[in-house]
Amino acid sequence: MTAAVVTEPDLDLLVAAEAEPEVRNPWRSARLAALAVWSATAVVHLLVGAFAWLTYQGTGPAPGLWSAFLGWNNWDARHYVTIAESGYQGLTAGYPAFFPLYPLLIHVFDPMLPGDGMVSALVVANVAAFGALAVLYRLADHEFGPRVARRAAWYLAVFPMGFFLFIGYNESLFLLLMVGSLYAARRGHWWLAGTLGAFSSATRLFGLLLILPLAVEYVRQVGWKPRRDVLSLALVPLGVTAYSAYCLIELGNPLQFSIAQDQWGRQYTFPGGAWLTSITQIFGHGPLHKSTLGALLDAGTILIAVVLLVMCVKGRFKFRPDQRYLVVQGAITLVMLMSTEVGGRSMQSAARYAMEAVAIFLMLARLGAHQTVDRAVLVIGAGLHTLLLVVFMAGTFLVA
Repeated sequence: MTAAVVTEPDLDLLVAAEAEPEVRNPWRSARLAALAVWSATAVVHLLVGAFAWLTYQGTGPAPGLWSAFLGWNNWDARHYVTIAESGYQGLTAGYPAFFPLYPLLIHVFDPMLPGDGMVSALVVANVAAFGALAVLYRLADHEFGPRVARRAAWYLAVFPMGFFLFIGYNESLFLLLMVGSLYAARRGHWWLAGTLGAFSSATRLFGLLLILPLAVEYVRQVGWKPRRDVLSLALVPLGVTAYSAYCLIELGNPLQFSIAQDQWGRQYTFPGGAWLTSITQIFGHGPLHKSTLGALLDAGTILIAVVLLVMCVKGRFKFRPDQRYLVVQGAITLVMLMSTEVGGRSMQSAARYAMEAVAIFLMLARLGAHQTVDRAVLVIGAGLHTLLLVVFMAGTFLVA
């Protein structure tokens, strides 16, 4: 039997066919897809934790297997748990940089779960990860059809830094709220979109950036004569506003969360300045130096994300004009990442924050209509994902 060759026109027809809607329960499909992706990812993570435990070669007694699994909660995860257990008062000056919604949820669910706050952090993160995968599926399905939606969910999970969605960080919670807000806006549910936006800005300062894509989509739907529900956009900053009020009352300064960023060396440059600095850092040490590898990971991830975002507006796979809100959200996210320096490594953590640019996963999922692209994304992504999780569990700051 002769293998079929997919030519460029054929590929265009294939992508168009994938956008055809199916008659089904859309949220049931989203939940099932999210469950499949989450379950497969959880199995991989459990295997990584078990093998890390089996291969322990330290000088002291091997930690318990459960302790090995809790090794997923390194670096910032410990800060969130500390805040959940103790609050902000009495902690060092850098702690207010971590926004309160995620540690608040850890605190709420901790008494209901076995173990300490580390367990609660994992449970909250994984429940949010499941929700984020389901909502991303619904958004992608609404825009491009179910096949693209399935690939988008898988590509997010196997993203090299995608393991941050399943450990004690606030990545999955923020992504759930942010994508949920975009999807609600797309469906015209503006008060829900604004409310989810408010929760996102209580999770991370960059939640404020949602105002721009929401405003773009609002104008597209309603025009320049706003209705009363335009006030829903004003809900987005309420998360930051509420946290600022807390900082004033409890910590003595309404901008304490911003001042705390100084403890981590965060500063802002002209657009793209941090990325250029990161490029110079790649050549500042030997090819296998941790700083070189870290800078390469950050700068390389952002470069690929920018290329994918450009493809959203140029070329055969460009998004429709009514999908401009996705491009705006991705663009403002990447510009902020390319303009933010943290600590000694210019774009530290930018590789994981790139997950917030939703448009790049939708573009990848469209390209994945070609089987070769699909297999390449899954194999390379899953391989790097597993490798970087091992690096993270080893306590290396390369991927913190």
